[in-house]
Amino acid sequence: MINKGAYSFIGLRSGSYSISCVKEGYVLTVPENIYLQEEETKTYSFRVASDSSLSLCSIAGHILKNDETNEPISDAIIHLLNPITRETIATTISADDGEYVFYDVAEGDYVLVANKISYKVSTDTLVTAKNNSIINVDIKLSLNPIENLGTVSGRITNKGVFVANAFVGLYSIGEDGKEKLVATTKTNAEGIYMFGKVEGGKYKVKAKLNK
Repeated sequence: MINKGAYSFIGLRSGSYSISCVKEGYVLTVPENIYLQEEETKTYSFRVASDSSLSLCSIAGHILKNDETNEPISDAIIHLLNPITRETIATTISADDGEYVFYDVAEGDYVLVANKISYKVSTDTLVTAKNNSIINVDIKLSLNPIENLGTVSGRITNKGVFVANAFVGLYSIGEDGKEKLVATTKTNAEGIYMFGKVEGGKYKVKAKLNK
């Protein structure tokens, strides 16, 4: 069909058509709208323009939770790094469905690193871009247990007076409503207490006066 750029369509019925051409590494030409009558022959020539960016690679994938749910993570920051110098080549943010994409990536080796608040930074993911390839890489993030811990604090008073050196208990409340003592502490001289590294959930605080 093609001989030194020549082309032809044979056996077309009369009617309206749209014609354009494209080649890998070139931009699609503007369509030509034509109308053919019975046994009519028309000739159209096209000049295609090359675009070096069309020969570059793409790296895409999803950011997911590293657990049994595999739920997508939005607003995660993904860095494309030079594996030797660790220089940041490009940065993007994952969409609502966890998807991320790097376009116009030159051939070579890269490292992907993803992170988000309350999650651990991902381990390095090495990718190799070559031959106008599209590389799909999913990255999983694990919750950071330290960043996801909170504190419970307050002040113990008795009839408006700060209670120093009082025993304070922190009780977790299960789904069945039962209470379980999980931590104890004492108030300071101003009646203040604090529990650190508390996991998310329902709790109750109880204090006991020393007589």
